[in-house]
Amino acid sequence: MNWDVALNIAFDILTYGIFIYSTLLLLSYIAIAIFSIGETRKYIHKNSFTDYRVLASSPHAPTVSILAPAYNEGKTIVENIRSLLSIYYVNLEVIVINDGSKDDCLQKMIQAYELEKIDYFVDYKIKTKDVRGVYKSRNPIYHKLLVVDKVNGGKADALNVGINISSNKYLVCIDVDCILEQDALLKMIKPFLEQTGERVIASGGVVRIANSCIIEDGRLVKVKLAEDYLPRMQILEYIRAFILGRMAWSRLNGLMLISGAFGAFDKDIAIKCGGYDHNTVGEDMELVVRMRRYMEERNEKYRVTYIPDPLCWTEAPSSFDILGRQRNRWTRGTIETLKFHKKMFFNPKYGLLGMLSYPYWFFFEMCAPVIEFFGFVCFFLFAAFGMLDWGFFFAYLLFIVSFGYLYSAFAILMEVITYHQYKRRIDILVLLLTALTEPFYFHPFVVWSAIKGYIDYFRKKKSWGEMTRQGFAKKTTDAPQPIAEEITAPIVEVIPEPIPVVAEEAPVQLSWYKRKVAPVLNQIPDVLFQSFRYYLGHILALLLLFIVARGIEIVLDYKEHGEPEFFKEVILYGLAKDIAFMSSLTIWCFLPYTLLYVFSKKVARISFIILGSLAVLVQLALSQYFIESFVPLGADLWSYSWADIQQTVGASGGLSILAILGLISISAVSVFTLIKLPKRLLANDGIVVFFILLIVTAGIRDLNKVTAALLPGREYSNNLSLNKSYYFYSSSFNKFFPKDLEEDIYRDDYQSDNILADTEIDTKNYPFLHKSDSTKNVLGSFFSQEDSIPPNIVIILVEGLGRAFSNQNAYLGSFTPFLDSLSNKSLYWENFLSTGGRTFTVLPSVLASLPFGNSGFNELGDQMPSHLSIANLLRYNGYQTSFFYGGASAFDNMEQFLRKTGVEKIYDERSFNAAKYQKLPASSSGFSWGYDDASLFKLVLDKSADDSVHSKLDIILTVATHSPFLINGQQEYVNRFEKRMGELKFAEAQKRNYRKYQDQYSSILYADHAIRQFLNEYSKRKDFKRTVFIITGDHRMPEIPMSTKLDRYHVPLIIYSPMLHKPEKFSAISSHFDIAPTLTAWLKYSYGLTIPNFNAWLGTGIDTGRVFRNNHSIPLKQTKPDLIDYVRGSYMLSGDDFFKINANMDLEPDPTNEKKFQLKSSFNQFKRKNLRFMQERKLLPDSLIQKYTRY
Repeated sequence: MNWDVALNIAFDILTYGIFIYSTLLLLSYIAIAIFSIGETRKYIHKNSFTDYRVLASSPHAPTVSILAPAYNEGKTIVENIRSLLSIYYVNLEVIVINDGSKDDCLQKMIQAYELEKIDYFVDYKIKTKDVRGVYKSRNPIYHKLLVVDKVNGGKADALNVGINISSNKYLVCIDVDCILEQDALLKMIKPFLEQTGERVIASGGVVRIANSCIIEDGRLVKVKLAEDYLPRMQILEYIRAFILGRMAWSRLNGLMLISGAFGAFDKDIAIKCGGYDHNTVGEDMELVVRMRRYMEERNEKYRVTYIPDPLCWTEAPSSFDILGRQRNRWTRGTIETLKFHKKMFFNPKYGLLGMLSYPYWFFFEMCAPVIEFFGFVCFFLFAAFGMLDWGFFFAYLLFIVSFGYLYSAFAILMEVITYHQYKRRIDILVLLLTALTEPFYFHPFVVWSAIKGYIDYFRKKKSWGEMTRQGFAKKTTDAPQPIAEEITAPIVEVIPEPIPVVAEEAPVQLSWYKRKVAPVLNQIPDVLFQSFRYYLGHILALLLLFIVARGIEIVLDYKEHGEPEFFKEVILYGLAKDIAFMSSLTIWCFLPYTLLYVFSKKVARISFIILGSLAVLVQLALSQYFIESFVPLGADLWSYSWADIQQTVGASGGLSILAILGLISISAVSVFTLIKLPKRLLANDGIVVFFILLIVTAGIRDLNKVTAALLPGREYSNNLSLNKSYYFYSSSFNKFFPKDLEEDIYRDDYQSDNILADTEIDTKNYPFLHKSDSTKNVLGSFFSQEDSIPPNIVIILVEGLGRAFSNQNAYLGSFTPFLDSLSNKSLYWENFLSTGGRTFTVLPSVLASLPFGNSGFNELGDQMPSHLSIANLLRYNGYQTSFFYGGASAFDNMEQFLRKTGVEKIYDERSFNAAKYQKLPASSSGFSWGYDDASLFKLVLDKSADDSVHSKLDIILTVATHSPFLINGQQEYVNRFEKRMGELKFAEAQKRNYRKYQDQYSSILYADHAIRQFLNEYSKRKDFKRTVFIITGDHRMPEIPMSTKLDRYHVPLIIYSPMLHKPEKFSAISSHFDIAPTLTAWLKYSYGLTIPNFNAWLGTGIDTGRVFRNNHSIPLKQTKPDLIDYVRGSYMLSGDDFFKINANMDLEPDPTNEKKFQLKSSFNQFKRKNLRFMQERKLLPDSLIQKYTRY
């Protein structure tokens, strides 16, 4: 036989076996964690408002007998019984069964509770050892107490005696050394009262560790973390087992174990099953399994429930000897129970119990110690034979240990956010640190104890082993102080020896370095440490202010918009991001602070107070901006002119007196906190060292990147959780110090960006120049053509019009009833995209399909390169071109762009007669965006000639649906808003939520009505029959919370005309970039307009696919400085986040790295061209420009 081959085969079998076993075990733990979360939330939600006092005082409450077996419990028996008698319940009897104790347990009970022996008939429904006597108290205060003295027979026998003696319907079996909460019985018995179709046969509750807790008169007075290591380790173990494990199995109705320390049972079923089994040391588990088996075999519906409240406190073993005996017994009990009921193993007759619960206990509870121990043995054998891959071994070991620690940390977190018994933060930290030691110290001991349990099982050992109790109150005896003896001795005179005289040495001449430089260098560590100590106090105070600022932001947001989705995650992730930001701030500010500290401690302190207060004000200002605009402020602040900023701030209402007072108050609180608090937070040396290590670790790991991945869910909630300061500072830094584009990322042999479907001509000089004659005439087949006169084109760009609240399947419900009806008579694209998150991109994209440059094409100002657009090409072909806007066209450099792009006439707020047209209502600061949409459309009708001979291109940009959403006749549209919610059949709770945004929705209904009136009036004109109306949104309104990153760009596109043959709806994705190529191709091939075969447009034409698809690659620019969003095919890249686009335009995270890399490569190629365009400022050759701009 070839032993090497056999050994290799054994090695492979063992390796893969352990790997598969570990994987299944970890997956089961993850499933348990998930189910436990759901069940705990369900329980808390269901019982939050239960008034247990009603049940406690009701004479109709179910009758309950508490059974408490006691064996050698003399140290704690008096306090334990006092705890049981203090339970808040009416129909209760407490039965304490003394199981032949060898100590003074019975004597203590007789003395403490004035017991006397009585005649009592015992109905032996279950066979037990003899009862020596039954005792009751002479004192009526203890009338609920019954004490039974019996011959020793073990815990199971003692409990069966209690069952025989009990006179009530339900049994609650506990260990006598347990301390119960006063309302424990009320909560435990509640599931039995709630049973309907399923009979509750048993119920369990959480057992907690009472070691080191303060117990007075049998009551838990104060919860404290155990001082000793072993009880503290068991606290962690119990938290995992009860809060996670038992809750998960309860959700599945798969519980096989109710702790013997505290459990409730249906007495009738328990008796029918024969009570507790004497032949096992795991009587608690065995009874539950037997009761379940009894119900399963009779096909009766039943349930075993579990209560997550901390109801019972018990003393845990504090020595390894006692702990080892306990775990030995638990192992033997598990083996015996599973052996007794092996018939259920993978037996479908027993349903979930046989197919899931029993196999889980068999493989992951009973077999786990053997597999682990066998793995340890084989590890040493294979290591001795040199067969281990040490790299893989340590990686695997690290993963397992890390998973175990994270699972423990998760259990601790569940405890903190649910019942939070350990109030001190230091206790939670100690528990987390304790969890680190478990795999190396506590767990190996538990495994070895379980192996000894296996050995004892095969040796047929049945005894429990001695379980000595320490008692809840530790007694300390001070050692006697030694008495000092008076010692007398003769005084001895000591004569000093003469000191020899040493000749003085000549002084050593030190170098300049040692005299000047070395002393300074030697002081640096001490100066750095002391400055950091002082700095740390100020940083912690500032962190507290930022946490308060987070709270203010949450409160203000809640007040304005109600509770956001994923509220808990928003708070938790938000705090994590605040801490991450402060860790970065700590690192970046420490050096300048230290320099100031060296110069003057007072100067450093004053500087920190001023700058820290300013940082808090900036944080709150950025939070207020987000609450008002629904988007965080980034580097786009620096992309607007001062006039634009004044206009935007004016629109929001400016600064009110209350706002100014608020700023003053916040400044005062910040200054006061930064003056007073740091003195109280000056840490000792150990804490300073701890924070140094923590901050260094945070700096290496970059917590901001780590926490950036913490996303609650919906886009608004994601943005709400951001630290607004970090977002603003980081985006500003990236704007002014952009990262160099790495050449290897932008190599030409990378995947093409696919934006331009046609052949590119001269990418070096003209990065976007390409042939455009392949753009198909997709519109021609939908229109009738009576003559050769080109149609009028009216483009209506509606401010903030998004698909979220417009047309069929709008997820917010449609608030554009007219546009909905119009789309049924039109060509309608339901999955259309704007190219920007604000208005600054709409004109360059729709009219000329232009690249963005750095901050949007319009921001190039005088540096805008000449280009071709719908406006100059149609003007070249005889069209009259006009632009209409109710506000100031100078905003966002729109007027400059329109002149450059060939628009002949520009009408803005300067063109309105105030006596004839209405301005939008002014905000509290007196600012108005301009004239309302009704006046704008009326101006269009007045200024645009009703001419059947000359063709026109009219471009209309509305403004009424812009913040602050003040419109004329506001109340009328508020009433329409209420009526519309009724038409959409909203529930009252949904209406309340929508009313928070009633100004926004009212303005949408207003704009929709204004478009209706405009088209009605236009239909009376002679040129109506040959006019094409193109209606789209410039971007989706951000002031109504968004669901995804793509939602910001999702707008409708409607092309309406009397010339249409039939309406049609399209589901393919296209964008603003595609409008200009599509229109010019139609006019070129259907009406013979002269359109060049070369262009620099980004779009390739609108897709008329009726099914959901995307043939385009679309860069998207949400704000002026940011170019991070990109759509290609059915995928979206947003920063480093990658999503799959569903047919309803929702996003779901996609982990496909290959697809992500393809999109990044394509997007990078576009960025490269965009960068080259910015460097060259060229789009087309001069000859082409000159030819088509001669009007």
